Amino acid sequence: MADVMFRSLQPWAVVPDKSRVDRAKARAERDAYAQSFRYLRVPRLPADCPPWVLGQELGWSVHSPISVTMNPLDDLGVAVPAEENIQKVGHRLGRAGLWQRGEDWLATKDTDWLHLGDYRGQGGGWEGMFVPNGHGTVEWRLGWSARVPEHTFLMVMPLPLDGLEVPLGVIAAKTVNAMTSRGGMSIAVRPTRPVTLHRGQPVARLVLLHADTLRATATHTTGPEPETEPGPEATTGTNEATGTEA
Repeated sequence: MADVMFRSLQPWAVVPDKSRVDRAKARAERDAYAQSFRYLRVPRLPADCPPWVLGQELGWSVHSPISVTMNPLDDLGVAVPAEENIQKVGHRLGRAGLWQRGEDWLATKDTDWLHLGDYRGQGGGWEGMFVPNGHGTVEWRLGWSARVPEHTFLMVMPLPLDGLEVPLGVIAAKTVNAMTSRGGMSIAVRPTRPVTLHRGQPVARLVLLHADTLRATATHTTGPEPETEPGPEATTGTNEATGTEA
């Protein structure tokens, strides 16, 4: 069995947890309708469908660590020549938010909310929870780390949240485990309209993948299913109950 370990690195972190389908609650509602109401019924209960339940309980839920209203990012990638002052460049472009990513900069405007998640880091200084990542996305630092087995991958999956996109991503174990020393896990998000999130609200899902999942191939065929050799259960034998040949 593969084990995943989550560790809180900040006092405000909300570590991922396993989603569970409350079958008893769903069945109680169905039974209450059947026993007490003339017309109201639940003809098909999703909680009684094993594939649906497995899909709902797959992986771990990622939660928002704070309550915040996010707005879409209007970011612009810019280069700043060595002889120019970055603040003057930002003023000239009408963008007060300036974030260095590698050798270049991202210039933003109307994104005051990015600073609402500034938190006290382990060294005592202030660090940004939200860091512009380009193309309207934000790197969201979550304050916890994950450790997964070698040769596995961690897939970040979106949830159906109106106004917030989470790009689907797959991270190798080496990268996931190394994030512990770099402040912990982060995910990318893209607000598409003003969206308010609350502390503890699920925003994404994590699923552990085996390396074989990424190497799997598919074969496409046409025509009838090929015949297979009969298995042991199809061979002639003696029926113990009757003493006759099966």
